[in-house]
Amino acid sequence: MGKNKWVSFGVILLLVLFFQSCNKTPKENLNLKEGSSEITIQFWNAFTGSDGYILREIVERFNQENDKGITIEMDIMPGGTLIEKLAPAIATKTAPDLILAPNTDVPLYGQNGNMLPLDDFFISMGVDINDFMPSILEGLQYKGTQVMIPMQWFTQYLYYNKDVFEQAGLDPNKPPQNWDEVELFSKYITNEEKNIYGLGLGVSGAIPWFSSLFLSNGGEIIDEVQMSSLLNSKENLQTLTFIQDMFRLGYAPKGSTGADLDNLMMADRLGMVVNGPWMVNGLKENDINFGVASFPMGKETTASVIEVIGFAIPKGTDEVSKMAAYEFIKYWNTTDIGKEWSLRNGFPPYLYSVAAEPEIQEDEIISVFAQISENGVPFAPSVRTSSQIVGDVLFPMIENVGAGGDPASELKRASLVIDSILATE
Repeated sequence: MGKNKWVSFGVILLLVLFFQSCNKTPKENLNLKEGSSEITIQFWNAFTGSDGYILREIVERFNQENDKGITIEMDIMPGGTLIEKLAPAIATKTAPDLILAPNTDVPLYGQNGNMLPLDDFFISMGVDINDFMPSILEGLQYKGTQVMIPMQWFTQYLYYNKDVFEQAGLDPNKPPQNWDEVELFSKYITNEEKNIYGLGLGVSGAIPWFSSLFLSNGGEIIDEVQMSSLLNSKENLQTLTFIQDMFRLGYAPKGSTGADLDNLMMADRLGMVVNGPWMVNGLKENDINFGVASFPMGKETTASVIEVIGFAIPKGTDEVSKMAAYEFIKYWNTTDIGKEWSLRNGFPPYLYSVAAEPEIQEDEIISVFAQISENGVPFAPSVRTSSQIVGDVLFPMIENVGAGGDPASELKRASLVIDSILATE
């Protein structure tokens, strides 16, 4: 081979190496400290409602404002679709770098290791862990490991229609304080001729209000130490009988889904309903004259089950992408973003710095929502199958009781099914 051919071969080789280096993925080139490279991370979540539009705005703002070359590409999909896609994506190493998931998934991910532990987040990012209310961090831990970092939290509240209250001769500024009053108010409000109901007790697609009611009346559902059902008790039987009475007396519409109750509330045909913070925007958009109160007190206490949504990073995410995801999680957990999310969406603050903001304290609705720190309790935080128990056992039990099923028999049957599910833990 002649000299010129060797030179040509060398030039070609150098060009190949050059283009190979140019075609390296952004993750390989990223140096977050220098901010001289770019990286794109994938972010999956199920924020399909109006809050998703606000989340998208904040993500786009982060993309524009961060000085580390990080771009978040967000893919919003229904929750069922996300769950269906995530497991195979992790198995084939095509998972996103960041997801949002509920605290009910923490035991599952803690056991199967499909999410990276995030214990180093606070120190590595210089984030003050003491600004977080302890209960929200604990709700996202599995056996002491931080599986997720908080994004938002909420519990259940009693919404009431002030116009419907006035029509029934009730003070629109004085909501019921306990469940005895809820029943009495429902009696006054219910009007068969006008198809107006006192209280909405939802089944499919509704928030699991009954769990909070069982706990408030002194009942329990699961023994997390023995992994056995505690559902079949006299306290829970009394609660279930009360629920059936509300349906039997016509105070609550039978078999109503969460969407059904939303529609009744928007049509001024429902006096009260238990729901989460997301209901606020819909009521405002429909010009409903409404108020919000804490979950009513039961026979023993006031206990409203909390739900936490957290950031999680799937297994297989490389260190550079993990640190890029950390940058967005840090951005989210600032006072400014926390305040914006609370004021625009109505979700209660979980950062002390946000709770201390004058605008938050002066907001009539958010100040009620903020009481989550006083009476909010997690539901079976160490039980991997807690979502299955709520969806496949407790909701059908409530529906059967509403349709006229014997409360004692339904309670016994549901308890046995819960035991069989817990046996798989």
